Amino acid sequence: MLGRLPVDLASALMGRLVGTIMRRTSRHRRAVEQLTMALPETSHAERETIARAMWVQLGRVAGEAFQLGTLLREEARIALPEDHDALVTLSRDGVILATAHLGNWEVGGAIARRAGIPLAGVYQALHNPLAERHLRRLRAPFYPAGLHSKGPDLGARLVALARSGAAVGLVADLREKRGIAVRFFGRPAFATPMPAMLARLSGRPLIAGAVMRTGGAHFRLLARPIEVPHTDDRERDIAVATQRIHEAFEEWIRAAPEQWMWTHRKWATSGTRPLTLRTTLFAEPDVAPGGARRRCRRARLGVWSRSVMESAKLAPPHFGSSYGPGTPR
Repeated sequence: MLGRLPVDLASALMGRLVGTIMRRTSRHRRAVEQLTMALPETSHAERETIARAMWVQLGRVAGEAFQLGTLLREEARIALPEDHDALVTLSRDGVILATAHLGNWEVGGAIARRAGIPLAGVYQALHNPLAERHLRRLRAPFYPAGLHSKGPDLGARLVALARSGAAVGLVADLREKRGIAVRFFGRPAFATPMPAMLARLSGRPLIAGAVMRTGGAHFRLLARPIEVPHTDDRERDIAVATQRIHEAFEEWIRAAPEQWMWTHRKWATSGTRPLTLRTTLFAEPDVAPGGARRRCRRARLGVWSRSVMESAKLAPPHFGSSYGPGTPR
């Protein structure tokens, strides 16, 4: 039904519905708790206002989920960055895009789409095969370079795509239990090293991006090239670039905190292993009590992470062209 409504109406209706319901749930209290940790300078009333606006914003995203084609076709709805032409030039031979759950992140591929650069997306496959087929049918048309689910050969596939000239898009702001440590809003947090890792291994530029809602179903794209160091210490290079991505995310979230997804436990901690890139990528699965299912899941994640590092063997890393800021050197 939402797909048959005008996009502005679908967005507004879902925003009001979700905003009314979710502010009465335990998830709302969690969002306020997260805001208290990240923005201690705000008052309780301010945090409550931000959290309530967040639910309206997320409801709008849900309402727009079946209208993605309309949002991308009606170009006036999405304002491009002022340095759009420079970003396109930077990305022509392939690029890694790291985005955040800000505004409506699903329209973040508009730059690649308008520039004619094939976009590849990364997602977590659904357990329900019917839902999985439905999801792929809805989203596949917007990803000419394919939708790629997490698996043991994901790193190799994505490095190859970037080197072939595709834009590889990943959502990179959520907590990754098998990730590395960053500082985010002045606190230690977990982060995925995948975008920085892909850029470091492929030799393609890394761009952090976000989508700001400017009113209704209208948006403004933000983008920032991220410099990826290229030293003899590859692990540290990836960690430095991952921190830079999160610094960009924090700046944008602070500018519009009601547009970020505060329900996620970004700052949750774990005592299972040291937070270093080496132990994250190469440690054996945990054998502590918790059930075979959890150990199996961690084993799969370990294989997936190791495959990213193995993907460097696909071909010699390309560092010959000059892409400007964000290019490994």
